[in-house]
Amino acid sequence: MVAIPGVRRAGLSAARGNLAVQLPLMALEFPEIANSHHGTINVELAVPLIVVAPDHRTQPIHWNDDMFPNGEIFDLLRIQFEAPPDVAPVTAWLYIPHESPHRRTPYIHEVIGPELNIPVDVQCIIKINRNMVHLPYSLFPAVVVI
Repeated sequence: MVAIPGVRRAGLSAARGNLAVQLPLMALEFPEIANSHHGTINVELAVPLIVVAPDHRTQPIHWNDDMFPNGEIFDLLRIQFEAPPDVAPVTAWLYIPHESPHRRTPYIHEVIGPELNIPVDVQCIIKINRNMVHLPYSLFPAVVVI
């Protein structure tokens, strides 16, 4: 298991409305997320995280045909989430929409799960129990989930 520290950051506020439509459609394929809160927690990680092999990758989901006429694909990765680091972890998922601007940086990830009232700039930890590789590069010491 790897534990990656991070900080909760303010998001774009788009996920709250989008997840109300997306979650029921994603849950048809991946039922364990069905009761997740309709909002994300945006986390800036201390090291880049690249998810090559998620726990689930959806088929193209048609949740907004005006913006995504061919549908949008979502990756979901099981995690344990602690925020702040001294509280008991909760089961959550990294929510990785393929068309999100957050995909431009592997330092920013979105977490879905139970409703958590975590203020901006609070320290947190994402724990991942999967096969992964730590890249030993001094300028880009990333963690890659494989």
